[in-house]
Amino acid sequence: MRLSVGCCGWSSLRGEDVGVPDWKKRFSHKLQFYASHFPLVEVNSTFYRLPRPETAARWRALADQVDEDFEFTVKVNQMVTHKARFRGQAALDAFHRTAEIARLLRARILLLQCPPSFGPSGENEAALKDFLARVDQEGFTLVWEPRGEWEEAPDRVAELCRELSLVHCTDPFKAWSAVEGELAYLRLHGAPPGDRMYYYRYTQEDLLWLKGELERRNPSWVYVLFNNVYMCQDALAFMRLWETG
Repeated sequence: MRLSVGCCGWSSLRGEDVGVPDWKKRFSHKLQFYASHFPLVEVNSTFYRLPRPETAARWRALADQVDEDFEFTVKVNQMVTHKARFRGQAALDAFHRTAEIARLLRARILLLQCPPSFGPSGENEAALKDFLARVDQEGFTLVWEPRGEWEEAPDRVAELCRELSLVHCTDPFKAWSAVEGELAYLRLHGAPPGDRMYYYRYTQEDLLWLKGELERRNPSWVYVLFNNVYMCQDALAFMRLWETG
C-alpha cells in the first residue's frame, strides 16, 4: 500500500508544530515549509477563487525546490458543484479553468465536492452524467464527495462511480467508500468521532483505528487528507504512527 498524507491547505502549519520556530529564515514561502514535512496538499482555495495561472506555476516551482515529487490535489471551483450544479456553460468553463490550474500544478486528482442539497434525484444524476461526458478529463482522476441524502444511498453512489469512473470520497469515521478500488481518497473533517465539525482533535486511539482499517482494506494507494482545525498536528501524528508500525 502506498500512503500519502496531507492537509486541506498549507497555511495552518506552524513552526512550533515541527520544532522549527525560525522557518521563515529557512524558507521563502509557507508552501516550501509545508512541503518539507508533507508529501501532499489538497488545494482548497481553488473552490472559492481560482488563482492566476502564473500563481499556480509559482506554487509548483516553489514546491519543486523542496521536493519534485510533492503532490497537489485540487478542489474544483464552486461554480461547477454549488452554483451551476453541473449545468450549463458556466460549469464547463469553470471546470476547464480549474483543470488549467491543476495541470500547472502537475495535479492528477480533482475533487468534486457536492453540497448536501445536490441530492440523489434523476435530474441531478442526469446533469452530472451530461457534464462529465462533455468535459476534458484527460490526465485526471476525478474524486467525488457526495453529501446529504447520498450518504443513505451507497448502492446508487457505487453504481454512478462505476459508470462514470469516479472515486468515491468519504470521511472514514463516518463511512467507507461505496466502491473500494485501487485508489482511496479520504477527507477527515473531525465529526464523527467529534461532536462538532472541524473542532475535534483526533486521539491516538482514533488514528490507530484508522491505521488498522487501512491495513485491513489494503487499497493500492490511499490519500488521507485532514481537514480539521488541528489538521497539521493530526496529520503529522498519523504519519509518525504509520512509520513506527
